[in-house]
Amino acid sequence: MKIIVKLFYLGITLTFLESFAQANRVLELSDRFLEVRHQGVWLIKFYAPWCGHCKNLEPIFNQVAQSLVDSNIQVGRLDCTRFTSVATEFGIRGFPTVIFVKGHKNIEYKGDRTREEIVDFARRMDGPAVRHLKNCDDFQKAREDHKVLFLYVDGEKLDDSGELKDHFMRNAEELQPYHYFFTVHNQCLSLVEGVAVPSSPSVYVFKDNKGFQFKGKLDAELNTTLKTWINQERFPAFLKVTNGNFPQVLKSEKYIVLAVLEENQIGQLTLKMQEFKDLLEAIAVSNRDLYHEHFIFGWLGQSDLANSVAMKVLPIPSLIVVDSSTYEYYLPPDSEEEKIPSPQTIISLLDQILNKSATAYGGNTLLYRLKRVIFEASTSLSAMWKGNPVLTTVLFGLPLGFLSIIIYTSCCSDILEMSEEEEDIEESQRHHKKD
Repeated sequence: MKIIVKLFYLGITLTFLESFAQANRVLELSDRFLEVRHQGVWLIKFYAPWCGHCKNLEPIFNQVAQSLVDSNIQVGRLDCTRFTSVATEFGIRGFPTVIFVKGHKNIEYKGDRTREEIVDFARRMDGPAVRHLKNCDDFQKAREDHKVLFLYVDGEKLDDSGELKDHFMRNAEELQPYHYFFTVHNQCLSLVEGVAVPSSPSVYVFKDNKGFQFKGKLDAELNTTLKTWINQERFPAFLKVTNGNFPQVLKSEKYIVLAVLEENQIGQLTLKMQEFKDLLEAIAVSNRDLYHEHFIFGWLGQSDLANSVAMKVLPIPSLIVVDSSTYEYYLPPDSEEEKIPSPQTIISLLDQILNKSATAYGGNTLLYRLKRVIFEASTSLSAMWKGNPVLTTVLFGLPLGFLSIIIYTSCCSDILEMSEEEEDIEESQRHHKKD
C-alpha cells in the first residue's frame, strides 16, 4: 500500500515538473537581449504585467514554445515596463506585440492570437521567402498542408523566365508573413486535375483543391498586374474572417460577402447559423466563375466586426457586403427582421451590387470615421458595464467625481472671491458716506 501511495505521489510530481518545464520553454529576457539579438532566430513577446490581453496570450505562447522545440527558433518574452530601452529599440506601441527577429530583420506578427497561426508564422518566416520543392511528393504534401499556396514553375523555354521569376520573388518577400510561395519542376503539375503542364514559365495559385494560372503578360506593367492578381487570389473560396486577417482581406479590393454569426464559448454554431453558413458557402463555390472576380465570401464567428462597419447592432444571423475600397456596406432587403436571407435574395443583392443599383451605406469619410469611433466606444463601455458594473463605475466614476470636485472648487472659489470683493466695496462706500 505504501509503495502504491509513493508511486502515486511520484507520478504527480513528475507531471508537475513536466508542466513546469514546458511552461519555462519561454525565455525571460532582459536588456541584454540587445547584445544577442543577432545571434540565432527569435520569436519574442513584448508585454506589460498589467495588460489583460498579455495575460490571455500567456498560456497560448507557452504552447507556441512547446510546438517549436523541433526548430531552431528561440521563444522568449520581455517585460517592457522594466526594460524600456529594448521596447524603444523595437518601436513597441501596444501590448502584447509579437515580433520575429532574424539578423537585421524584425517582422511583427499581425494575425490571430492562436497557437496554430503563430507557429505557422514563425516557421514560415524562418525559411526563405520562396522555397523549392525537390520532387512531386513534396508538392503533393505542400498542397495538403496549406489552404493556399503560390507556385512558380519553369517551362521548356527558359530564355524569358527571369522577369516573371524576379517579380514573383518580390511579391513573395512582401507577403511571406501571410502566405507560402514555392517553386517546383513543371512536370509535377501533371498530377493536378485540370492543370496542363506549361511550356513557358508560369505562376499558379493552388486552393480549394484546384489550380489557377496567372494570365498576365510580360510587359512593363507585369509587377503591378502580378501583385494585383496575388492579392485577389490570396484567400480560399470561403474563409473565416477575423480581426486578425480582416486588414489583409481588405487588400483584395473586392466586395466582401459575410455571414454574420455568433460562436459559443467552445467555438460552435447553432443549427440555424450553421445552415446559413453552409448556404453562403454553397453560393460561393457553385458560382465561382460568376462572382470570383468581384467577391470574397466568408463568415464571422463574432458580430463585433460587422457591427463596427455598419455602426449598429446587426441581427444574428444576417448578411453584410463590404466594399473593401470605400468601406461602404450593403444589406439585403428586410435586414432588420430576424430571418435568414434566401439564396435568391443573396444572389439578387450581389447582382445589384455589380450593376451599381444597390443602396450603399456608410463609408470611410471623416464623418463616418468619427461616427464609428463613437459607436465602438459606446459599445465597449456597454460591454464593460454588462461584464463588471462595479469595476466600470470605479473606472469612470472616480475620474468624473474628481473632475466635478475640481470644477466645483474652481467655481466656488471664484464666487467667494467675488463676494469678498463686493463686501470690501460696500464697506468702503459706508466709510466714505460717514466721512
